[in-house]
Amino acid sequence: MTNNFDPNPTNDMGGSYRKERQTKRVLADTVYARLRDAILSAELRPNRRLIEDELADWLNISRTPIRESLLRLEQEGLVERKRGWIVREHNLAEIKARLECRIAIEGYAARLAAARRSEADLQELRTLADMMENPSTSRLEFNRTNYRFHKIITEAAKNPTLANLHSQARLNYWDLSVPVIFSPEVDRKIIEAHRALIDALTTRDGDKAESIAREHIQLTMEIVLNALEMSSQVFSP
Repeated sequence: MTNNFDPNPTNDMGGSYRKERQTKRVLADTVYARLRDAILSAELRPNRRLIEDELADWLNISRTPIRESLLRLEQEGLVERKRGWIVREHNLAEIKARLECRIAIEGYAARLAAARRSEADLQELRTLADMMENPSTSRLEFNRTNYRFHKIITEAAKNPTLANLHSQARLNYWDLSVPVIFSPEVDRKIIEAHRALIDALTTRDGDKAESIAREHIQLTMEIVLNALEMSSQVFSP
């Protein structure tokens, strides 16, 4: 009798099952990241209804990873269920909490980045600063470039946990239901702060880098909260 049993199969069912599970996990993570970025970038705005079939067609995938991603986003407080899924709009207290976290996170990230940054990091920061200073840069491009600028500094800190916290505290003021206006004078202060941050990172001055970063985010927080508080007073009964 021929024994066909192979004690060390190279293509057994168990291996195929593990490979399939890994493929599904990678797909689910990719879909989650895509939806999360769409929400945080205001591509999917607050109170936008999220229909699983439409999202599946949009991303050209099945509904299963969509459903899994929405459940993960619900745990993060980015979506909620109100007769179906919608993008969640944060209240004033939550927005203030996120901005306060950004002050702490980005301040310390700048301190670490001063010691750990690379020359490539500095070059990219200078390029982004030039883009923001260009008069032809649109408001949306200015905002997105600003976010990228701060993200590079956080990544230059070489601390994955800190980078993850920064991502969780991310807040785009332009996707709020209340318009937040940044005047040309404020834009000028933003650009000056970015240039000063680059100088501090270049000389590896951690104390200065942290101080500039904290004051910079503090300015943003004051403008955003003032706009939200003014709106609440206008619309209060």
